[in-house]
Amino acid sequence: MTTANALSRARPYLWTVAAVAAAMILSLILQRAHIAPANFALVFLTAILAAAVLYGLGPALFGSVISLLVYNYFFLPPLFTFTIADASNIVTLFFFGVVAVVASDLAARMRRHALVAETERLRSAMLTSLSHDLRTPLASIVGAASSLITSRQSLTEAARDDLIATIHQEAGRLHRFISNLLDMTRLESGAIAPNLELVDLSDVTGTALRRAEEILALHCVKADIPADLPLVRLDPVLFEQVIFNLLDNAAKYSPPHSCILLRAREDDGLVRMEIADEGHGIPPGESERIFEKFHRAAAGDRQRAGTGLGLAICRGFLQAMRSNIAAANRTDRPGAIFTLTLPASADASVAGIP
Repeated sequence: MTTANALSRARPYLWTVAAVAAAMILSLILQRAHIAPANFALVFLTAILAAAVLYGLGPALFGSVISLLVYNYFFLPPLFTFTIADASNIVTLFFFGVVAVVASDLAARMRRHALVAETERLRSAMLTSLSHDLRTPLASIVGAASSLITSRQSLTEAARDDLIATIHQEAGRLHRFISNLLDMTRLESGAIAPNLELVDLSDVTGTALRRAEEILALHCVKADIPADLPLVRLDPVLFEQVIFNLLDNAAKYSPPHSCILLRAREDDGLVRMEIADEGHGIPPGESERIFEKFHRAAAGDRQRAGTGLGLAICRGFLQAMRSNIAAANRTDRPGAIFTLTLPASADASVAGIP
């Protein structure tokens, strides 16, 4: 087991210990305020319930055992020993343990039900996305190929070129969709292991722009990446995919012949990069939801574009590289703006990202 996996498994239990410690400190404060010790059990039960809701039954039972020991040691006479002098305290501890276990089980069941409901929602969204986003390009490819096969002799050269262009365009769209599915699978399985190195932001951005030339054909692109920016510590392959996804998103959600702006600036030891479009912007309350899997923001009566995976992958990749992304609406004109906060060469990570 890798260190990262071991830490991931231990984290719920560490947070449970922290919650019990917080309950103990609060109870000591209440004790100084001459609150009856019997009320302290409710404080510890609150910590146990929080562990059950957040992390499930295992950490909650672990918290129950710790709480039982702490409650006995600090609050039941004789203090600072596990000895129980009063028989009534044995009854108190027994029922405290029973209530803690039962409450943990009930809270954990509620958590499981909520997770099942969320999984079902995601499964339904995924099936809807798959049925539409796979079927649409496949239908276009099959239709264009069938026309070439059955009517090749009667088609003009221009018509044949249009059909070939349709096949090429829809095949590219299908390839992007499948790539996003594979990337999301890698993120969820924990298989993303960034190869961090010092990167020239203009080089990676230029590579992403060349790769996105076809989807940006109907838009003007303005890049403002100063040559004197510090190097950033990123995985160039993952970061190129982030930029590509953001360019693809901007092209989908902004009208033809509008401009897409890329700019970067150094800011207090970090590098902030912005990608802005001239579309309808982000609907109210959607600035965080658009980073959820299979969530696609709709603007007005426009049909939702894309698969709802591109922005989720952007955030996942950036967090894996100790960076961050935020979305907002432009203040100078209609449109959305995505701000990437990147670690410069002298920084290990962006604040708030482990």
